[in-house]
Amino acid sequence: MLSLEGKQLGNYDVTRRIRVGGMGAVYEGRQRTAFDRRVAIKVILGNYSNDRDMRRRFMREARTVAQLHHPHILPLIEFGDEQGILYLVMPFIDGGTLTSYLRQTLPDLGEVAAIYQQLLDAVEYAHDEGLIHRDIKSSNVLLEMRRSGPPYVYLADFGLVRIARSATHGLRSDLDDTSKVGKPIPLDQVPGTPHYMAPEQTRGIVTPQTDIYALGVLLYQMLTGELPYNHPDDIRVIQMHMQASIPAPSKHDASIPPEIDEVVRMAMAKRPEARYSTITALRAAFLAAMRGPIAALEEGTSPSSFNSPRLAQTGRRTVPVLPLENEPPPSPLTSRRLRNDLAPLALRDQREMYARQRTTENVPLHLPAPFTRAARHRARVTEEPPPVPARRERNRHGDKKRQTSLPLVIVAVSVLLLIILITPHALGLNLFPADIPLIGASATASVYITPKKTTVQNSYILTASPKVKEADWMTHTLPDRQLQSNASATETTPTTGRQTSGAQQAHGTIEFSNSTNTTISLPAQMTLTNSDGIRIQTTQNVQVPRNQEGQNGKATVPAIAVNAGANGNIAAHTLDGSCCNNGVSVSNPAPFVDGSDGKVIHIVSQADVNNAKDALTLRLEQQIQQNMQQQLQKNERLAKTPIYTVNSTAGPDVGTASDQVQITVTIAATAIAYDYNSATSIVYRLLNQEVQEQKANQKLDQAFQLQDTPTLINEPKIDLGQNGVIYLSISVRGLWVYKLTPEQLTRWIPYIKGASSDASYAYLKTQPGVANVDIRLAFGTDHLPSNVNDIHVLLINN
Repeated sequence: MLSLEGKQLGNYDVTRRIRVGGMGAVYEGRQRTAFDRRVAIKVILGNYSNDRDMRRRFMREARTVAQLHHPHILPLIEFGDEQGILYLVMPFIDGGTLTSYLRQTLPDLGEVAAIYQQLLDAVEYAHDEGLIHRDIKSSNVLLEMRRSGPPYVYLADFGLVRIARSATHGLRSDLDDTSKVGKPIPLDQVPGTPHYMAPEQTRGIVTPQTDIYALGVLLYQMLTGELPYNHPDDIRVIQMHMQASIPAPSKHDASIPPEIDEVVRMAMAKRPEARYSTITALRAAFLAAMRGPIAALEEGTSPSSFNSPRLAQTGRRTVPVLPLENEPPPSPLTSRRLRNDLAPLALRDQREMYARQRTTENVPLHLPAPFTRAARHRARVTEEPPPVPARRERNRHGDKKRQTSLPLVIVAVSVLLLIILITPHALGLNLFPADIPLIGASATASVYITPKKTTVQNSYILTASPKVKEADWMTHTLPDRQLQSNASATETTPTTGRQTSGAQQAHGTIEFSNSTNTTISLPAQMTLTNSDGIRIQTTQNVQVPRNQEGQNGKATVPAIAVNAGANGNIAAHTLDGSCCNNGVSVSNPAPFVDGSDGKVIHIVSQADVNNAKDALTLRLEQQIQQNMQQQLQKNERLAKTPIYTVNSTAGPDVGTASDQVQITVTIAATAIAYDYNSATSIVYRLLNQEVQEQKANQKLDQAFQLQDTPTLINEPKIDLGQNGVIYLSISVRGLWVYKLTPEQLTRWIPYIKGASSDASYAYLKTQPGVANVDIRLAFGTDHLPSNVNDIHVLLINN
C-alpha cells in the first residue's frame, strides 16, 4: 500500500493518513507557503493511480469542485501531479464526518433541522449548476464544530458527480462518462453507496431525484441514528431499496413528530416521479413538518426557557418556531425526550420571559399554556367548574343559587391568585418582600451549575510489525506476530452425473426393384421411413439393373436404423412401397434385428467435486479459526480473517463412471495477531497529548480534566502491508469537563445573594467554566435570599 507519511507533495508536507477507502486515501498535511496551514490531501491508491479511467475521474472531481462556489461545499485549494501521484488539496475540517458524529450522539430536532437545511442548500446549488452528486451519504458530510450552536456543514467528494441532461451551464462534457441512461448494471458493479442508493440507479438512471432519495435516507439516519435498510450483504441492501417498504422514523422513536414520516416517505419513494420534484419542494415540506405540533409540549413537558426553542402562540396550540436563516438554534438542556419534572421550572421561566418582553416592548402579556397534565387539569377546573349537584329536592331553588355563585367564587379566587403570582414578573412589583416566600414555602434557593464540557476526538494510524519489540506511543508503533495453522479432511459423496451407454442400432437388408429400361444408381446413407416413423438408412451405394424381358431389375443393400434402440427392430415388409422416382420400389424382405436400448450409469460431474470441496473448505476454515483463537495470547486479536491456501484432489476424475467420488481438501492458513490493549493505550495517550497541546496553545483552558477513560468510536480499521506489517486506523474520543471546585461555587454566593433570578443567571453565566445555570427559588419569590446560608450552589456533572 502506498504510504506518504513524511513525504512532500508539491507545496505540502504529508503528516499522517486520516482514512483510506477502496480506491483512495486522505492524508493530513501542512501547506508550506501558508504558515503550515492544516490541509486534507486526497490521493489515488495502488494500481488505481495508473488506471486511465480513475485518473480521468479524479481530474473530473477536481475540475467540478473548482467550478463550485458555495459556503457549504468543501472548496478546492489545489490540484497537482507529483511524480505520477494525482492529489487534491482541500481545507482540513477537524470535526469529522456526520457518520462519526451520529455514532456519538443523536441530535435533537433543532440540530437536525439546522444540519439538514445547510445540506439542502449545498445540493440545491449543485443541481442549479447542472450537477448530480450521486454519492450523498453521511461519510461525505463534514462537520466543523462551533463553540455554540449546531455544527457547520460541508458537502464533499464529488468523485461520482454526473452532469444533468438538461444542464446548460457550459460544464465540460467529460463529466458525463458514466453508463448510458437505462443500461442495466450488475448489482455488484453499481457506482455509488448501496445504503443510500435510489432503486433506479441500478438501471443506470441518474436524475436530481436520485440525490433527493439519498437525502431522504440521510434524514432518516439523522433522526433515528440508524439506516433505513441495513444488511452485511451490499446486494441485499440494494434489493431492499428496490422492494422493501419505507420505514417511518416515528416507529423507531416515538418522540419524532409523525409529520416528518411523510417527508421521509415521499423523498424515498421507489419511483422517481413520486418524489419531490426539486430540493425547494423537499425543503418546504421539511420545514412545514418541523413546524408541526411537538408531542412533548402536548404531553406536559418542556425544556428550560434558557435552552428551549422559541415558541409561538397559534390559538390554543404551542408550536416550535424554527431558527431564522443564519441563526443557530439553541442547544437543548435535556434530550429530545424532555423530563416532566422540569415542567414547573419551564412554566416559570416562560412567564419570566414574557414578563420581560412586556416590560421592555410594552406589548400585551400572553402567558404560555400550562405544561403539565396537573396544571392543564387545574386550568380546566378554573375555567369550567363542574356543576354542584342538588342535595335536596325541596330546596332546589336555593341550591340553584349556590350552584350559580360557587363557580364565580372559584373563578374569582383563581384569578386573584394568578394576579398575585404574575404581577411581580409582569410589572416588576412585589406584593411581598423580595426574599420572603409565601406562607409554607421553603426559604432556601437552589442553584444548579452545569460545567462546560468538550469532546475531543481524532483518528490515528498505528503501525504494527513483527520487527517492533515494544509498543511506543511516540512512534505510533506496536509489535505483532504471525500465526499459522493447517487442516485436512477427506469426504466421499454420491455422484449425480448421468450418462446413457450400450445402446445398439438395429440392422437388416433392403431390396430395390427397377421397372424402367434404365439402370438407376442410388447413393449410400439414403434414408427411408416406415409407417411408424422409424428411419432406416442404407450403408452402401447401389446400382439397380434395368427391366429385361419383362423382369424388373433387383438389387439388395445393407441398412441400419438411424437411432439406436429396440425401436429399430422393424418387422419384415414394413418399408414396402415406391421409392426415389417412378419405376423404383423398395422392400425389406426380412425384419431388422439386434437393436437394443442403452443403460443409464452414474458419472463424476464437476458439480459433485465443487460442492464437496466447498463444504469441506468451510468446515476446515472454521476449524482453523478456532485453532488460531486458541493460539492468541492475553489481550491479542486477529488483525483480519486468516489468509487461506486451499489444495484439493478428487478421485475418480470428472467424467469417469462411478457411483461415488472422494474429495480431499488441505488448507494452510496464516494470520496476524496484535495486542489490542497496547493499540488502545497508544491512541488514548495520543488523544491526551493532543489535549495537552491545545492547553499549551491556549485553545483549551487548563481546568478541563478528562472524565473517565476515552472510548473507541468504532472497531479499528486494518489494512495489510508487506512482511507481516499492518496499519490500524483507530478513532477515539474523550470527554473533558471543566473542573469547578466547591470553593469556587461558594465564592459566587455573596455576589448573588438578594439578587433577582435574571441578574444571578447573567452573573453566573459569565463565570469561567459555567455552561448552564438552573435557579430554583422558593415559591412566590423572584429574588434569591439575602442570607448566604439559604443559598445552595450545586454542581451537576451528568
